[in-house]
Amino acid sequence: MALHGKKGFSASQTKRTSRRVSDSMIGSHVARPSVSRGRHGADRSSTGTSRVDFSDSHRSRRATRGFVDQIDPQATSGESDADFARRANRRGYAEQIQSNARKKRVATLAVIAVAVAAIAVAAGVAAFFAFSDSRLSLGDSNAQEALTAPADGEPYYVLCTARLAPAAQNDPDGEAYMVVRIDEQARTLTFVTVPARISVELPDGQQCLLNEARTQLGDAELIRQVSELLDVPIAHFASTDAAGIARMVEIVGGVPVNLEVEVDDPRAGIDVLAAGEQTLDGRQAVTLLRASNFTEGLATQATNRAMFTVNLAGRATSGEGLSFPTVVSDAAATVSTDWTSGQIIALGDALRPLSEATVYACAVPGRLADGEGGQTYRVDGDELTAMMEAVRAGESPQSAEGSAANVNRELITVDVRNGAQVTGAAKRMGELLESVGYQVKSVGNTNDNTTYPETLVIYKDPAFEIAAKAIVSDLAAGRVVNGGDFYTFDTDVLVIIGQDWIPAGS
Repeated sequence: MALHGKKGFSASQTKRTSRRVSDSMIGSHVARPSVSRGRHGADRSSTGTSRVDFSDSHRSRRATRGFVDQIDPQATSGESDADFARRANRRGYAEQIQSNARKKRVATLAVIAVAVAAIAVAAGVAAFFAFSDSRLSLGDSNAQEALTAPADGEPYYVLCTARLAPAAQNDPDGEAYMVVRIDEQARTLTFVTVPARISVELPDGQQCLLNEARTQLGDAELIRQVSELLDVPIAHFASTDAAGIARMVEIVGGVPVNLEVEVDDPRAGIDVLAAGEQTLDGRQAVTLLRASNFTEGLATQATNRAMFTVNLAGRATSGEGLSFPTVVSDAAATVSTDWTSGQIIALGDALRPLSEATVYACAVPGRLADGEGGQTYRVDGDELTAMMEAVRAGESPQSAEGSAANVNRELITVDVRNGAQVTGAAKRMGELLESVGYQVKSVGNTNDNTTYPETLVIYKDPAFEIAAKAIVSDLAAGRVVNGGDFYTFDTDVLVIIGQDWIPAGS
């Protein structure tokens, strides 16, 4: 039955429809040539419409009437090449925008991650230094009161102290004091050993030993006294003890030393350290620093202490084993100082490698003498002045051969003659010189009937000039004279007593 208002397909309409869709039919066929405009175009020549022939005649008739079985998924879009290119470009541009947006998000996240990591590292480093600094602090020491800030880029002085004996003993020989001049630009270190038995005067006029000044008025008074003695400003202060030294040696895995002479001092420790190269453990290091019974006394002790300190620092900064910041952190609990861990690390970097730095060592010139309160160390002012001039100039202080404090008195022979016309003066001077180690060969009076106003200490061989200076220092009187051919004597030095020398007990 036909629908009202509608007409069915005519035969001609059916054929046209069939021809339009025949190109999209799938089956066993042979396509006839057709003309197309463009790769994506669908316009055909009006006279060249494609037909599809099937091997099955029934299917061919069905196709002619307009029936289709399937639609080819590769059907053309019907757009021109230019339209297709514009559409493709628009799609590529959109995809590029999306890609750039994704990259921007990734980059932003990466920057945030790096910033977070940097903040975490900075916080960790800050915590590390804060922790180290808290352990390095001076605590209840009043040292800061006496320190003088150094000028930028200029050499400066550090007072290093170590209690090598229990504090309760208050033994001056158990205290080690060293002033170190540090020149970072020239990479030069000069160590000056300061004996704790030096007699000093406190602000109230009281006389006492240097270590007692520290006990009574604290580290600040020790710094003031040492600064005045050496005539240099002290910029930094560091203090440790025997346990701290042993711990630092343990942290760096031992300290190598090359000893010029054997160390065998029962008062210093049970260890005997042979001369030559060796690596010290903590206990041996403390023994070395305590030892003082050397032929050249204070000079050898000063050399040993300077060598040990430099080699300890060299091990810490060498990069072998633990890193230097880690060493500083681990050793912080053993040292009390105004320095921060950052300043110590910067100093280590400036001086490294310490094996290539210039190192000098010397001691305050003088001698031990008996006094009312026991032995004191009498400083040779002239020798000290000359030595410190060299130290301040960054030059080598007087060598062991050039310092009266380092003369081996046991090897020096002396004749003593009384020219002061004081009965018994020659005998008493001879006893004094023997008590400090000299070989006194003879005593007696001069034979020229002259009264000498001053004491003369005479040498002929230039090799004994320093010995003559040592005798002047020991007597606290006299003048050194090159005797040449004017005096006759067979010993190394001749002493003619003058009226300026007053024997003890006179």
